[in-house]
Amino acid sequence: MHEAPIYAQLISERGDIPLQVRNEARRIQRELEWILNTDPSSGGLLPRPSGTSVPSPRPLPPALPPSLPPGNSATGWLS
Repeated sequence: MHEAPIYAQLISERGDIPLQVRNEARRIQRELEWILNTDPSSGGLLPRPSGTSVPSPRPLPPALPPSLPPGNSATGWLS
């Protein structure tokens, strides 16, 4: 698939938002898996199948670019 110029321009201006969202979703999923595998009664981790690792802490992602200017909600976002 050929990249459309408008998308290249949007990515250069605003960053690759879909990529940032996917990366953040993966990070949250790893954290939730770790939390769900924690045994609160013993204060420790539940047994894991072999080959499963605990995610290491990751640095915070760079700040997201500023949001788009507010639109007129009465006329919709395409107006």
